[in-house]
Amino acid sequence: MSGSDKKGFHYQKTDFVVRSSWADGEWSPLELHGDDTLHIPLAATALHYGQSAFEGLKAFRQPNCSVSVFRPLENAKRLRTSCERICMAQVDDQMFLEAIDLAVKNNWEHIPPAEDGSALYIRPFIFGSGPTIGVRPSDNYEFVIMVIPVGSYYDPKSQGATAYIAENYDRAAPKGMGHVKAAGNYAAGLLPTKLAKSNGFDMVLYLDAKTRQNVEEFGTSNFIALTEDGKYITPDSGTILPSITNDSLIQICKDKGITVERRAISVKEISSLKEIGACGTAVGITPLNEIYRGEELAWKSKVPVAESQLMELLKDLQGIQRGQSTDPHGWRHNISAP
Repeated sequence: MSGSDKKGFHYQKTDFVVRSSWADGEWSPLELHGDDTLHIPLAATALHYGQSAFEGLKAFRQPNCSVSVFRPLENAKRLRTSCERICMAQVDDQMFLEAIDLAVKNNWEHIPPAEDGSALYIRPFIFGSGPTIGVRPSDNYEFVIMVIPVGSYYDPKSQGATAYIAENYDRAAPKGMGHVKAAGNYAAGLLPTKLAKSNGFDMVLYLDAKTRQNVEEFGTSNFIALTEDGKYITPDSGTILPSITNDSLIQICKDKGITVERRAISVKEISSLKEIGACGTAVGITPLNEIYRGEELAWKSKVPVAESQLMELLKDLQGIQRGQSTDPHGWRHNISAP
């Protein structure tokens, strides 16, 4: 089944995954596997001590029928940062790119067509696979890349998402692991997200854990906003995951002459903002319509989605990703058909 036959952001098996194992201080050669299951020891450190980190990036069909992966070396760099933080073996740029190319080429038929508006989502991950009962790093690791054709993370017909400010939960502690893409960070967010959705909200917005005075990020993505005077602002914090999408949007803003500010954003300031969005690889940019704090409406969008400047920035980004516009910063990693 081709990628264009299914929409949404859901797991589905494709033809091959790419795997490599770490033992005795080195990675094994990359291998293709048709099986989408793993056989690991009961005492694997990933299962007991959370030694697991992942990445997310996308491949897009181009007008010339080639495929482009967006900024993969940034994902390779971020994965190494995650691995360093939780004491796991690391993958260098060359191996990472080789694995990406191998995964994309061997799942070529699952890449959605250019006109579809979808993409091939690429999920590299590394986890501790060695049997260890004492609390210490594993001696063995698995590096795996799976790919999945995906559509929109949130309802594409939505006229803006709603968010609920988490008062009783923190995403990450100061000097903790909020700046890396460790699996445990997402486990911590499952309950607050479940509670938010049970009350009719699409996502959770977290405040900083130290002072609870400043906006941090949404459960799955960075917080971005436009001020009434046209500035693009986003929080500056050591406990936020550095978003490659956000970094790209910031560069696009600079190219367009839009003032960018990375700074503390007070939760009290959000009521004055013109537009707010959630941004990341999975969501692209999801415009917010309302944000609630308790029973109170803390912010409401002043701009219909159809007139959103954030969505115009998303179109600029997608134009680069899909090869419909120039790539002035060399963000596209092109892969020829197998």
